[in-house]
Amino acid sequence: MPLLTCKGLRNGAIGGLAGAALGFVPLVLLVAPLIGGGVAGYLEGDDTERGLVAGAVAGVVMAALSTVVTGVILFTRFGDLPFAPGSPLAGFGIAALLSFAATLGQVLVASIGGALGSLLAGARPSKEDPGDRHEPRWGVAVGSLVAGVLTFAVVTVVVAVVLEAFIWLSLLVALPIGFIAGAAVAILGYRYVTRGPDSTVNWRRVGSGVVAVVIVFGLLLGGVYALGQQRAEQSEQRTYEYQVTISANQTLSNATFYVPVPETSEAALGERFVEDVQYRRETPAIRGHDGDPSRVNFTYELVDTKHGRMLAIGADRIEVNRVYYREVENETMGWREAIPESEYDPSNPSMGVVDDGTFTFSVTAPSEEPIDTAAPFGTEPLLTPQFNRTPVECMYGSQERHRCFEYDSRMYATYGAPEDTTVYVAAHLAGRNEWIAGEWTGNEYRERAHTELLGPGRGWYFVRGELEVGSGRYRD
Repeated sequence: MPLLTCKGLRNGAIGGLAGAALGFVPLVLLVAPLIGGGVAGYLEGDDTERGLVAGAVAGVVMAALSTVVTGVILFTRFGDLPFAPGSPLAGFGIAALLSFAATLGQVLVASIGGALGSLLAGARPSKEDPGDRHEPRWGVAVGSLVAGVLTFAVVTVVVAVVLEAFIWLSLLVALPIGFIAGAAVAILGYRYVTRGPDSTVNWRRVGSGVVAVVIVFGLLLGGVYALGQQRAEQSEQRTYEYQVTISANQTLSNATFYVPVPETSEAALGERFVEDVQYRRETPAIRGHDGDPSRVNFTYELVDTKHGRMLAIGADRIEVNRVYYREVENETMGWREAIPESEYDPSNPSMGVVDDGTFTFSVTAPSEEPIDTAAPFGTEPLLTPQFNRTPVECMYGSQERHRCFEYDSRMYATYGAPEDTTVYVAAHLAGRNEWIAGEWTGNEYRERAHTELLGPGRGWYFVRGELEVGSGRYRD
């Protein structure tokens, strides 16, 4: 007798419609093919092979319906179907390949659901033989359900952990795999325990099918793991970044700053800073304000001081403009509008004042070798000088490698300014290993030495430094 019959087509269509409907339910959509195939196989009855075929039909129906729905959405959203003239064929070609792979996976999962559904159907009492009627074996059902839940939990966690470093939101991949494994254990266990003395289930064939499914999914996971590993290695970037920030709320004259600089290393960040520094000035986004102030002519050099080698940044004059504004709002949006100083009212919450005296200087350098972000001491560049470095509790994060420290450092600043001037100076350093695992991810160490000065600059200052190592995700 052929495996595909009119009854099988009908049951597959019913299962496909049920699965397609579940495809619109959040989270349930991840296992909709398995449930749709299971419905088809259960309706097909106690014949594993026919159940598998009915499940495959359900998967095809679900794939066809999802294709139609996707086409309607594209037409509604963009006004054209993917095959319309002028469509970006290359992009749609890639999308078509991904869609084909998803369809095959959907049909495979629905087929598994169909086989499991037929096995479950075989465990129900026979309608033809009254003597076969019996009360449901609730103890066996509960035990099988517990075994299935445990299998689901273990498989989901294992798959999610294996793929975590290579797939963004690996749990979304692990959940359906774990559900399939859990459902298989629960249904096969219940079917085996409740089998009759004259059971005709070919358990060798069932076992072969289980082994085949395990091998297929194992190969798929292994392939995803290998591709993820390869992509991570090809996309990996290793960079150091050194940044200095100087922010003043009033104009400074004859300004000179000595700030901590990274230790000499292959990255040579201090020398690279002097040669290739990128300078950026923050300007307030206020209507009616000139957002392009005159460029400040800064000078940069490495100098030897009594506290070791440091970076010197100087300028004859750092002109800082103060901008007064008011908030303007209408029914849809709001903006800031410049106003004269004479109109400014400090007690009015819709008015404010900002300045354009924040300057950021930065430089980056690549690393040929992976950066030791978990233990950079002695091997990676760190800001100097550093005194009395002591471990402290991190504000957040609980990874094994994650540690935080505080230390003392020094900065030098001389400049002319009014007594109520506030100047903020900071040096930042970071070393990062980054790669693609569905999204950009990686690990880093970072540190900052900073201080806030009041009034004119008067020489050497004590500053506080913070160092954080082992932050982020590691592939080993």
